[in-house]
Amino acid sequence: MTALEKQQHERLCEIGHELDDTYFTGRLDFEAFKSLVTRAIAAVGADHPDLEMFCGYAKGEGWFAWLTQELQTAPSRRVA
Repeated sequence: MTALEKQQHERLCEIGHELDDTYFTGRLDFEAFKSLVTRAIAAVGADHPDLEMFCGYAKGEGWFAWLTQELQTAPSRRVA
């Protein structure tokens, strides 16, 4: 694992812990969900496989549709 990959992994873990905390304390609304997803995409790129962690939290109406749209429209971090 490169230093960049390690940094991205650590950042994504921090966001994941915040996601869990927000959910379990009953504060996960759509705005909080969007904020966490946006921060995760900025940290690791839209094509990172660990972003699937958000799928289980996309419970509200339209949340999953918004999530998939964000993942499809956000720039990739892959280099051709």
